[in-house]
Amino acid sequence: MRKTSCSRSAFIGVLCTCACVSALAQGSDAVVISADNEPVQDLGTSEVASATGYLPAKDVSYTEINWSAWEGKSLTAADLLSTLPGIQAYKQGGLGSFQSVSIRGIAARNILICVDGVPLNDASGGAVNLASIDLSIMEKVEVYKGNVPAKFGVTGLGGAVNFVTKNAVKKGGRVLGAYGNHNTWEGAFQVSAPVTDSIMFASSFATRHSDNNYEYTNRNGTQYNDDDDYTSTRQNAEYTDMSGNMQFRMLHGNGYFSTLSLTASRYDGGNPGKEEQQTVVADFVGESALLRYGLESVGYFDDALFLYGGLSFRFDKNISSTYYPLDHLGYTSNEYLEYGAAVYKVVPEFSAEWAFWNRLKGSARVAAEWDRAEARGASTGWALERLNLMGSGDLYYQIFRYGGLGGEGSVLFLKDHLDGGNFVLPTGGRTLEEAEDRDVTFSGRAYARLGNSEIPVTGEVSLGRFYQQPALMELYGTFPGALSNPKLKREKATKFEASGLFKVPGGHTSLRAAYFESHIEDGICWVIVVEHLHAENIARSRVRGAEFELNSTPAKFLDVVLRATFQKTEDRSKSDTYNGNKLPGEPDRSYFAEATLHLPLHLDLMWASEWRSIMYSDRANRMDQPAVANHRAILSYNPFEKTRLAFSVDNITDEKYRNFYTPFPMPGREYKFTIIQGF
Repeated sequence: MRKTSCSRSAFIGVLCTCACVSALAQGSDAVVISADNEPVQDLGTSEVASATGYLPAKDVSYTEINWSAWEGKSLTAADLLSTLPGIQAYKQGGLGSFQSVSIRGIAARNILICVDGVPLNDASGGAVNLASIDLSIMEKVEVYKGNVPAKFGVTGLGGAVNFVTKNAVKKGGRVLGAYGNHNTWEGAFQVSAPVTDSIMFASSFATRHSDNNYEYTNRNGTQYNDDDDYTSTRQNAEYTDMSGNMQFRMLHGNGYFSTLSLTASRYDGGNPGKEEQQTVVADFVGESALLRYGLESVGYFDDALFLYGGLSFRFDKNISSTYYPLDHLGYTSNEYLEYGAAVYKVVPEFSAEWAFWNRLKGSARVAAEWDRAEARGASTGWALERLNLMGSGDLYYQIFRYGGLGGEGSVLFLKDHLDGGNFVLPTGGRTLEEAEDRDVTFSGRAYARLGNSEIPVTGEVSLGRFYQQPALMELYGTFPGALSNPKLKREKATKFEASGLFKVPGGHTSLRAAYFESHIEDGICWVIVVEHLHAENIARSRVRGAEFELNSTPAKFLDVVLRATFQKTEDRSKSDTYNGNKLPGEPDRSYFAEATLHLPLHLDLMWASEWRSIMYSDRANRMDQPAVANHRAILSYNPFEKTRLAFSVDNITDEKYRNFYTPFPMPGREYKFTIIQGF
């Protein structure tokens, strides 16, 4: 829900230190606190992360990653998430290309993606583009694979990922600069400092660019004929983005503290389109801003109860131009189309977190979400509105010393409104003027937990039933060539998980293992109806699998991470064409291994390898991507305490493999040099 009482203590401690130093400078008799005793920000945990950046395992259903896992390693948000077991990444090319992830066989459109707890998922119903998230302004990433926690509303099928921006807690900062091939460069800075005795301020800024002019094998429009293939260079694929964050954390006289933050970003780039018919006129532009205020109470009843209230405003605008306004000869082949949407979101919320009698703990949240999507560009004028009212909570009761029972659930009520536009029904004979009423949605799960911090073994078994309502644009067809289907039903999922965590005495090694199973019903797919797209509840699937993860520091000079996923995905739709096939984009097996050697002379060498088996790009399983292996190496040098130089090589074997989205070629070997200076 927040940064826990640990970071609360760190924040208050830093302010107290600043107050004492200020008082001393003014000649008062205040007690001096030495620098050695200055509180250190723990970012929500009382343990220190290893050099890998993955915090020590404590919970079988949750993973937390801090900045050291990606800084200087040339990783995108999708790359980072795909290093975890059960998560697959999909990219459409180089830096800035569309990126998404699936979790345990559940597609990206069903995964909740948040920044500071505010959802990025919009009215289109499509997957969130993770390429627009610059990790340089992030402090940590929270990953929930088995469920959407109560603090985000519980509702949803595929889990949740929350990106947390850098916080105004600890004094200091850092500057980062990087350069690589294809004229790829990156710059970022962060600073955090006290403004007064009771206010801390933090600011960060980051920018990235790449020409993306890499070579690739052009199949000349004949995917299954290698005789006419030739080497080509990507054109009109440049990408640039800028993002920044400002935050004030204020301690009030009554012990309450509040946070005011503003996060904004802008990205733009070209889009060559298909490999055999590149175009120089297509592009895309996106803008986003998030303003958030939160107020957190002091602890009531001996710190047994904490209260929180917040208000968020979010704005997103995305505009894309057409792929092919010209044919091969340069003549107009179709009307130039510029399509886009602007989305406004307002989220007021109130929550409480409690822990009584050392046995009962839980939380509750009440929130409203108001969304409005409007036409931008040359598309027909339309607007859609949705009001969500939701309540969620979780409760855990420790029945005996080493185990207990828990549950979490949510209720969601929503109301849609159509404001202008032309919403054509599937019949094509009439238009839609009023939104359909939607049913109230309930989601929840129950779990049993064994173990605690006193013993090395922890286990959990959970069973849940989850629902997800159709998105506005899936219901009302605002895309060009799309038909409305206001009768869409909500998607359903039954999910089971049994997981365990074993920590070897001494705290240097931990092993996680999990079995998961998901049954999806009424999944939404886009089908073609008389040359128009039409959303239907036709997808059914079953996913079964197991995950394994080993984190170890067997010696002071070595950190090791090993991860593996084994899964069986099955399309269980009624269509004979698809029934029994594997789900698109889902390999049967995937492995990840990373080792970091801490060498003499302040040198560190990291090697990471990942491999995933064959997977298909279509539901008919006709187009496949061969098994892919990728290797990455990073050599870093720390000449001073707060200075780091890093040289990274990605895709060392220079494999020009095909991506899940086959028309988009992937870059080969990539190099990057990074310098990081702290202060």
